[in-house]
Order: sequence, then C-alpha cells, then structure tokens
Amino acid sequence: MTGTTPAPRRSGRERKPVESVYSDAKKVVAAASSAKKKAVSRGGGKRKRNPAYEESDTSENEEDEEDDDQEGAVTASDDDEEESDSEEETTEDDGDDDFEAAKPKKKASGGARSTKASSKKTKIQIGKSSKSKKKQPTSTTTKSSTAQGKINSALSSLAKNVLPPNEEPGLKSLIAGLLSSYRPPKSSQVANFSSNVALNVTSPYTINLHSLAERVIEMHNDNPNRAQLALLNLLFRSVGGGPDTDLPMGGGVSTATTMDENGEEVEEEEETDLEHMDTEEWAELVTDLVDDMRHAPANQILLCADPLGAVHQQNALNSHERDGEGDVEEDEKKKGSKQYALGAAEFRKIYQEFWYILGYVALTEGGMATNTQQEEEDEDEEETSGSVVRLDAELVKELIGRVSELAPVGQPDVRAAAILAAISMSHAVLDQSAQLVKKMDVAKRQYKAAMKGENESKAEALKVRIDSLNRSAEDLQDVVVTNYVNGLFVHRYRDSNEHIRAMCIESLSRMTLQRPDLFLTDKYLKYFGWMLHDKDHHVRIAALNGLYQPFKAVQDAQDGKEVAPADEFLMIDKIQLGLLENVVGKFLSRIVSAIKDPKPEVQEIAMKVSLMLLKNGFLDDCDDDGVWDTINQRALSERASPAVRRDALYFVFEQLEAFDDGGEGSESSERKRTQQLDAVASYAAHALTKGPIPIDKIKIEVADYIVQSLREMPEHRALVTDWSAMLRAIKDDKSATTAHNVKAGDRADVAKQRILVRMLACAAQEEVGAVADESFLNSDVDPDMANSSEKAKKASMGREHETLSIALLKALPNLLLKFKGDTDVISELACLPRFLVPTVFSLPQRKQDFMSLIKNLGEIYLSSSNEDTLDKTARSLSSLCKGNHARVTESKAQLRKVVVELRDRIVELMSSDDSTIATSAMSVVNSESEFASKSSKRRSGRKKSPRAGASPATEKTSLTDDDTRGSADADTEYSIFLNVRRLRILAKKCDLSEFFDDTNNVNQLELLCNFVCDGLKSRLRACKPVDLRVNADEETAADKLIEDGDVLGAIGKSVNEGLQLILSVTGWFFFSYQDEEDLVKNKKDLVDDMEDGDDDDSSVDDHVILRLRNRLLSLLELCFSQYIPSSDEHGDD
Repeated sequence: MTGTTPAPRRSGRERKPVESVYSDAKKVVAAASSAKKKAVSRGGGKRKRNPAYEESDTSENEEDEEDDDQEGAVTASDDDEEESDSEEETTEDDGDDDFEAAKPKKKASGGARSTKASSKKTKIQIGKSSKSKKKQPTSTTTKSSTAQGKINSALSSLAKNVLPPNEEPGLKSLIAGLLSSYRPPKSSQVANFSSNVALNVTSPYTINLHSLAERVIEMHNDNPNRAQLALLNLLFRSVGGGPDTDLPMGGGVSTATTMDENGEEVEEEEETDLEHMDTEEWAELVTDLVDDMRHAPANQILLCADPLGAVHQQNALNSHERDGEGDVEEDEKKKGSKQYALGAAEFRKIYQEFWYILGYVALTEGGMATNTQQEEEDEDEEETSGSVVRLDAELVKELIGRVSELAPVGQPDVRAAAILAAISMSHAVLDQSAQLVKKMDVAKRQYKAAMKGENESKAEALKVRIDSLNRSAEDLQDVVVTNYVNGLFVHRYRDSNEHIRAMCIESLSRMTLQRPDLFLTDKYLKYFGWMLHDKDHHVRIAALNGLYQPFKAVQDAQDGKEVAPADEFLMIDKIQLGLLENVVGKFLSRIVSAIKDPKPEVQEIAMKVSLMLLKNGFLDDCDDDGVWDTINQRALSERASPAVRRDALYFVFEQLEAFDDGGEGSESSERKRTQQLDAVASYAAHALTKGPIPIDKIKIEVADYIVQSLREMPEHRALVTDWSAMLRAIKDDKSATTAHNVKAGDRADVAKQRILVRMLACAAQEEVGAVADESFLNSDVDPDMANSSEKAKKASMGREHETLSIALLKALPNLLLKFKGDTDVISELACLPRFLVPTVFSLPQRKQDFMSLIKNLGEIYLSSSNEDTLDKTARSLSSLCKGNHARVTESKAQLRKVVVELRDRIVELMSSDDSTIATSAMSVVNSESEFASKSSKRRSGRKKSPRAGASPATEKTSLTDDDTRGSADADTEYSIFLNVRRLRILAKKCDLSEFFDDTNNVNQLELLCNFVCDGLKSRLRACKPVDLRVNADEETAADKLIEDGDVLGAIGKSVNEGLQLILSVTGWFFFSYQDEEDLVKNKKDLVDDMEDGDDDDSSVDDHVILRLRNRLLSLLELCFSQYIPSSDEHGDD
C-alpha cells in the first residue's frame, strides 16, 4: 500500500465517449424497440425546470460555500486548492432554489486536488479472505422467528391501513409490493436469484424486492416514461399519498378503477408524459400533489424525514411549539403505537433496500448492460478473456436525476424520500465500482505476470480487460460524484430539516468506506468537521460517526471480525487512516468538547472517536493538558453515561504503563493485576485530590464507576473478580503516583487506600448481585420495603460466591484492625460480611477467622460515632446471627455483649444525676432485679471518672448544680446521645428482647426503655424556661436551669434518638404479639369470623405495648410543652 491516495478524477476531464464502448449493445437495443421510443428514453433526464411552487428549504444559517471554506478549511496549505472547489460549490449553491441546480445535468468542472501523503500508514490484514460469493438465499434472516413475526404483523397492519382493498402488488402499485415483500418468495424466484444474480441476501425481503426491481427495469427498457411514473408513484405513496394522488400511467395499469357518481367506469386518464411536460406544468403537478398529501393522517404516512416515524415527527414538532414545557413526553412515548413504530421503521429499511437493488439491477440489466454473472464466476480462472465489461451507467444516472428533481420541494418528507432513493442508488453504484476496482487490481497482477512470462496474447487480452474495467469504473464514479455529490449532497447537507442533514452526512460516511480512494480525502472529510457544530444532535452524531467509521472498520478487519453481507464490497483494505490527520488536527477541540455534549448519544460517539485517535497515535503530539483532562475526567463523572465512563477508562488505561501489553503468565498474573489495580487507584486518587479539596470531602464513591466500567470490559473484568489481587493491592499500601510515576502526595495516598477499599466493597456487591438471588441480598430488609423483581432467581451458592466469601473472611479481620481509625474505609469494610455465603462460616479451618471478624465488628460498633458506619456494622452483625450455619450461637453471643455493654453505659451515664435516679423506673420495681443490682453496683463501685468508650461523668449531684455550664456536662450528654443512637440503630435491625434475660418475670428491655424515658424527661424539665413573675401584671421574667448551648444540643439529640428507640422496641413487641395471638388474618379467616358471629369484647388493660405507648406519649408531651408557658397560675389567655 502506498502512502499517497490518488486524487479523484476530475469530472470535466476529456475522455472517450461512452457511446463508443456501448456501440454493440445499442444495436441490440435498437433492434428490439423503435428509435423514437429509445430517443425519448435517453432524453428524459435532461430538461431544465424552475419550480415556482417550492418553499424555502435551506438551513436558516446557510452561507455561501466560500464563507464555509474560509471557516472550515482543513489546512492552510490547501487554501488555494480549496478555492476552486468552493467556487464550484458556490455556483451550484446559488441555484439551490431551482431544478437546474438540483438536477445532475451538467458535469461540474474543477481543478484536481492533491492530497499530501500522511506519515501514518495502517496495514490491514483481514482475517478471512472471502471470495465475493453471494450468500445462499435459503436462510434470509438473522432475526429470531418471534421478532420477525412481529415485524411481519406490523407490515401487514400498515398495508391494511394504507392500501385500498382492491390494490394488489405489482408494477401498478409498487407500494403494495414493498409492503408485501415480507411474504416468502416463490421457489422460481429463489431459483432465479440463486443462479442469475450476483447479489447478497441481506434481509428477508431481498429476493422479492429484486423480482420487483427486475420488472421495473424491464418496463423501463421498453417504456421509460411509464416505469418512471411507477417509481414516482411509489415515492409519493410512501410519504402520505393515496390512489387519488397517483400519476396516471395509462396502458391499463392504473392502481384502481375510477367510477363516476352513477357507479359506471370512467375512462382512464391519459398517461402523464414526463418528457414533454414544461416547467409550469411540472411545478403545478407537484404542487397539487404536495397539497393533497398535507392532510394525510400521521399514522398513514409510511416514510418521513424522521427515522422514528411520522407520529414521532408530529409529536416532536408539537413539543417544540410548546417551547420545551416540562411535561413533554419521552421519545419512546412519542412514536405512537408500538405496531406502527415497528412497521414504519421496517418499511424505511425496505424502501432503502429496494432503491439499492433497483440501482444494481439498472446497472446489470439495463438496455446497454451485459450479463456479468458469468464473468464473476470465472474471475478466478487462470485464463482471463479480454471481454468488455458493460454496465448501464446512463440508466442509473437518469433514475438518480429523476428523483433528484424532487429534492428542492418544500415539503420535507418528499425531499427525504427523494434523497433517500438517490443515496441508495448511489451506494449501489459505488459497490459495483468497488468490485470493478478489485477485478482491475487482479487483472493488473495477472498482466504483470503475463508480461514476465512473455505471454503476449494473454497480456494483450488482459490489457483490453483492464482498459474496459477502468472505463466502467470511471463511468460509475462519475455518476456518483457528478449526479449525487455535486448535484445533490452539496446543497442538502445544509437542509433546513435536521434529519435530511444527518441523512446526507451518513451517506458520505458510507462512501468513505465504499471508495476510500475517492472520498477519504480532505475535500470530503471537511464536511464531518463542519457539521460537528450543527445545532441538532442527530447531525452531530452523524458527523462524529463519519470520523469514527474508518477507524472502526480497520479495527474490525484487524481483529478478524466477520463481515456482514451488506458490507462485503467495502474497500477496507484501501483505508489509510493517516489521511484523517488534517481534519482531526483542525477539529480536535470540537471533538473533545462533544464529550460533554448535553445529549448522551453525542457523548458516547465522541468518546469512541477520542479513544480511536489515541490508539492510532493521533494524540501523540497533543500537549494541551485541557484535552487530556477533559477526556480522563469522564471516567469518574457521575453525569456521564456508563458507556462514556467505560470508554473513558479505556482512554486512561492507554496512558498507564501497567496496562501496556506484556507477558501475563499464570505465575505473574496476580502480581500484574495488583499493579494494574494500584495504577487505577493512583490515577483516581490524583484526579480526586487535585485542588484544595479537604480529604474528608473527596467523593470516594466515584470508585464505584471504575468497578462498574471494569465489569463491562471483557479483557479487564478479572481485575474486579480476582480477590487475592484486590486484597494484595490494599495490603501493599504503596504511595499513590500520577500517570507519569510522580508521587501524588500524602492526601492522594489516603485517597488511594479509600478508593481501593471502596472498589473491593463495590466489586463484592456487584459480584454477589450477579451470582446470588435477590432474597440473599435483601435478607436483612423488611420484605414489604424491599424492591423485589419478577426476574428468575439465580443460584446463590455458586463457586464464584464461595471463592469470594473465603477470600474476604480470611482478610477482613486484619483489614478492620488496620483501618479502624479511618471512618470512610471502615464504613466500606463493615458492609462486606453481609455478602459472604453462610456455608463458609461452618468450615472448621475458618472458625478462627470468623471469631476474629465478629469480635472486631463488635469493637468497631462500640467505638464508632458515624451513623453510616454504625448502620452497616449493625446490618452485618444482625445478618451473621441469622441462618443455619454452625456459628450462629457465637454471633448471637457477640451481639449480646454489644447490647449489654450499651445498656450498662446508658445506665451509668444517666444514673450520675440524682434527679434521674429519683424519677426512674428503678424506684417502682423490685430492687433485687438483675438490672437494678447491676446499675447500683456500677454507680457505687467506682468513681464518676472517664471510662473506656464513654466520656467522663461529672462530680455533680444533679443537673441543676452550679457546674451545669461546664464542659464535662456537654461531654456526658453527648456520650448519652451516642450510646442511645447505637442502641436505636440495633433496635431497628433486630429484636433486642432476645438479648435480655427476663428474671423474676421482669421485662428487662421494658425496664431499660422506662429508664431512658424518665432520664430524658428529667432533662427536658430542666431545659424548660421557669416563669419568675410574681403576678401577671409584672414584666415577663424567665430563666432556664440549663442554658449552655452544647448541653442543650446534646440533650435534644438524645431525646430524638430515645423516641426512635422506644418506638422501635414497641414495634418489635407488637410484631411478636401479632404472631403469638395470630392477629394477621387473610380473607378466608375474615369470612370465617363473620360467619361465626363471635364478638370478642375482651380488652387488655395492662400490656407492655400499652405501657411503652404511654411512656412515649408522655415524653412527646414534654417535648411539645417546651415553649408553651404555664398560663393557669397567672390567668393568661
């Protein structure tokens, strides 16, 4: 492959007339039909028209091509050469409002462009060198039978909704033929297609559409006017027309019989003569047709500019007219009924395929074409004849010109249908030209071999064949460049309709793959760069995709991916990625900024382009840190979609040395993965600590995005499922470094450790969620509160789950000790025991690990003050007490120790105040109870000094002493608050009554709740202002027994936690009572009770639930009375 790409042939170049090549074919055609009819055939596409009826359809921001070239010139060195192209395009654009400009009548003249050779060369080796043999039509679809059945039903429904009852498929109604193309083809059609057609089966409709296209071209060879009328009727019927809008075809081929008011047949209108129709008549005809179609219901329009269908297009337009109100429906809801949306989308594909096949059949079966099937079958033979290759390029040129005449019409659906037809035929022409180029390359190699072997006769025959192939290929590319690109594309890529603009850019993207030697040049690549600035996201997506497709095609070829049947003729091997260097350099900043586009779809394709640019060396010379930071940060952005974050992480990996290709043997794989995990965490830590951000404000939770992205990478998924490597990365505790191996600092080191632990926790949760059923993850959640789904359950005891559980059980105890002082890390570690499969707890070799785990969890719970840490630790402790594993008894014993320790702390702290002791439940219960004796011993057995795990108590005798304002009071009240909070969190996760021994028929848990309630009530009374007035006439004078703000704040928090504690305990007692008394009734029990008619008037006057309820209400009453003055004494109103 050479480093340069030959410039496309100039359309104004002197060359041998086509007529000399087709002289033999012309004689055959002349013998078959009259000379007059043949003259009409070849003169039908060369008239001038100036449609006065059309509306303004150019983009509102349209400018002259000269201005566009000034803004978007790809390189400074090409400015002079670009002027000639700009003048050519400007001249054509000035006539955008008349048919002369839109119709490919004249060959444009312009200087040849010279493209500089790029230093970047890509050699492509396609995995399978497949011969150009078409696929067998026996299996025509890759879709499942169910999906295809729904599509067929949708097409059938559309046909019933659009077609009159007496309309049958055929030349008189091509629209019916397209709608019925889903029906199985006849055996004769299949046999004919298999033996005579060199075309791949790309859909279930290919064979039927080919038969229909053959009939159209057969008619065109005999009566061009009538065939073109049939095609125009197809176009108009597709965009909302009906039988009454059909152009009269004459010859007994009208779509429906016309009746007068008396029911008698009316004589058919005369066939519309397109050739002899003047400009005014043509303008009037099309204007009337468009006016008639304006009132067609949206659900009867088969094809429109919007690919999602006419219903969606109408709803989107209405939403735009409402100025973007907040209640605008989503795109999926705007599509209308599912059946219509499915049918409209499939009809669009059928419509495109029909015009593509029509272009192919016109080339191969037109009046001046020869049957090339035998040549294709014999192309690999050693002896190659010097036969002349003949394709009817003039017929395709005429058909493209005919539909292009409708491109300037003001109605966007008509424009879209016409442009889509022209694009499809142009793609068919380019595919055929690509085949000719490949044959020409083979013939040239054979010619060189014949010359070396001095076989003059064979060399002469090959030379004739090479010349024939070259002329035919030039004729075909002239059809596309002159008729479509210069005649249609240069005007419509700036159309006022965004979908038409996107359609044009997508067509150019396809052409860069079909003929990269012609279209993968700066002359055409510049359009992708210009349209990156378009205001509509559909166009921006198409422009970015145009830059992305060459990279993707080369990558797929290098990976040996199978080529789709529709892409078999793409010239991937001739793509030179270095040719994109100029356009990338010019528009790089816009490509990068598109990564933050408001539309996620634009972000995703922009991220893919950026990743391809990096992989192929286009960013090697980029020194702009803003470009690199913008892309790298998307890997951790919560505003980016998962696909963008995944590709951004790929982008980051390309910059990290740890991810460079290297040997990853079985022995070094764990070490390498550890290094890679450390590198990823270092990058994230460096990114999160950049700037003056406090270490406790760093968003460590974004590490979840890294785990989720890694799980979506097949080649890197093992990083977050190799638990040994993850634990090793945490234990190694290396210093965080940047991508350039520079130490990132102490803050980054702390952040890196937190990120690694967070990644471990998230990876464990994701893996358990993937292998375990939903009930396992929600085992500690109330079934009424859990978000259950109807999906099938997965086995929760898989090998992967067991491997994870063993690895975490071995490592967690040491990790809990190592990071005991880091709240953020401990919070993540504390949640992990819930994800362990219970069966590993019963293993004898894991008993010591389990005992260390529950012991450390208990110590963390008693010392932590962070609510998130307490919540996760409580969930883990309570979950370990459930199930039927062998360590349930040890788990309950450890949890009992935690509960008893919290009870004792609360009793000691609250008992340090005399007023609390005087009003506590201790005075009304048996003084010999276990609870009373323990609290008494605690108070009398040691001084009121600081104790382990609690703030020191004061030496005061009551809350009303003079030292109330001291700092020790605030510490004591804060300690009460923390311990009540810890007990409250446990009370919400499990039934605390299981951990209290009710000795002497005394409910110890109720006693504790009474004690807490009375202690809080005494504090509330001390907080309430005391009225110091002697009588009501005096000025207001009030004072508080407690005025210290810290003490008041701590008491308020304690009251809040105490209320929730008593409420939770009451709820557990009520749940137990319901279960014991069988109070939860189903419908059958209710019916039985009604039939029995037994009225249970028994009532309970004294029960633990009622007593706790009363305590709760009395505490609430004191809370509400804090700011309500006692007015009875002073007679205030």
